[in-house]
Amino acid sequence: MAHINQCLIVAAGKGTRIKGLGDLKPMINLGGKPLIEHAMLTAATSGVDHFVIVVGYKAELLQTFLEGLAKKYNWKVTTVFNPDFERENGISVLAGAPYLKGDFFLAMCDHIVEPSLYAILQKAELPKGAVGLGVDLDMDNPSVDIDDVTKVYYKDGLIRKIDKKLTIYNAYDTGIFRAGQALFDAIRTSDKEHGDCSISGGMRLLAKFGNARIIDVGKTPWFDVDSLDMHEKASEWMQRVKTNSPQKINPQNRRKIVAVGHRGAKKFAPENTLVAHEAAFAMGARAIEFDVRCTKDGHFVLMHDATVNRTTNGQGRVKDLTLAEIQAFDAGSSKGAQYKGETVPSLRDALRNVKGRYIVDIDFKGGPKNSAEILRKVLHEEGFDQGQLVTIFARWQHFKLLLDLCPDYALRPHFISSGRTRKLSTRHQLEIMGLRRLSFSFKAAQSIKNNDLHLFCNVMGKHDNEKGYADSIQAGALFIQTDHIDKLVQYLEDRDLLETQVLGRDYQPMTPETDDLKTA
Repeated sequence: MAHINQCLIVAAGKGTRIKGLGDLKPMINLGGKPLIEHAMLTAATSGVDHFVIVVGYKAELLQTFLEGLAKKYNWKVTTVFNPDFERENGISVLAGAPYLKGDFFLAMCDHIVEPSLYAILQKAELPKGAVGLGVDLDMDNPSVDIDDVTKVYYKDGLIRKIDKKLTIYNAYDTGIFRAGQALFDAIRTSDKEHGDCSISGGMRLLAKFGNARIIDVGKTPWFDVDSLDMHEKASEWMQRVKTNSPQKINPQNRRKIVAVGHRGAKKFAPENTLVAHEAAFAMGARAIEFDVRCTKDGHFVLMHDATVNRTTNGQGRVKDLTLAEIQAFDAGSSKGAQYKGETVPSLRDALRNVKGRYIVDIDFKGGPKNSAEILRKVLHEEGFDQGQLVTIFARWQHFKLLLDLCPDYALRPHFISSGRTRKLSTRHQLEIMGLRRLSFSFKAAQSIKNNDLHLFCNVMGKHDNEKGYADSIQAGALFIQTDHIDKLVQYLEDRDLLETQVLGRDYQPMTPETDDLKTA
């Protein structure tokens, strides 16, 4: 049987059941990488190098990310937009049909499987015109969400029934298929004759003619990451795999560097919005910068400018508007029609969205005299004083205003001079200092380190490129903040310097055992 080198992945839906972990399901993090990247990497282990990805919800953001993966792994990636992404999943499958010839694998972006599953499907012998479905015959598999999994009843290797509501079944659908043109034909016919344009509808039609076959995947681990519970189980499995695998040793024994997304990922999505945070995380950032300002009614919101004019369809100064008024504005359309409806997040909104996934870097732009009190209250109530690192950029005019937040949170002033650095580090419990690219010098960086402070390099501007990255690394930076998170992450990855975990308050990677954020 011919080797299969192409894979169709459905990544079009909203993923409302797992919304708490991110706004765009394919880009939800699992073990340091987004779900879609896991799905593609696993298929690639069996020799797949051509991917057809069907997108829908917030398509352009996902397309941009997929373009980066294509370059990173030297894959051929074809993205196809399905405008009816909220309907049955078979519509997404049919959308990919024109871009595939011969046999292919079909997968869902949220199904995480052990790579050997694809090897099993690759070796399977199927009659011409038959579609094979990878199935799990272990009815006691604790990793299966029995209320959501698609059940299968088979006999003599043939699928007889397939549905989530089956009461009599002897296999579970793993969501990975070995298919050909027959599957497209079956879904079309199922839609025409029964009004059912789902994948299962097509498989039921194939089953009538003996063309739906099971492929037993044995004890191969797999997870349908479609709920918070299943995400946690998949994360635990991935951590066990990582723990039992040989670890790559950095020959220089250098500390990993945290990539910081400036205003999220403003190059790819509307700045300071939740979707920008999702993009930054998926691209490898493990720290996120929030610009915050205080509203008329005492709430901090994510906004860089003093007014909402540039980034929303509204008008006015942040301090003259209420939270409700600001959140009624559209903060996405200026970046593209696909972001219409994105709102300005409150600080609470943003904290809840990134909790446990990011170091939070708050860029304080201004607020009332009791700003430190308000920030402390919000951070405490959202559980950010339970071991996660929070840094707060305090400009010199705001330093005294925010000083009370130190040392519970890491106040981060900017470097001005060696003398000022020495004086501040002596008088206050500082741990970290920022160094802007405009002020950059190796002497300044050394002064920061000589005073036992962590170095936070900001490279935005004309040296937000390999020159800026190289200088920051040579200077000993623990953090590098960029507008080009895609380029920085790749640069650090190529040198085995990218920090993929979230640092705790002690600047060490947080572990499941010490991370209280899950239950906070």
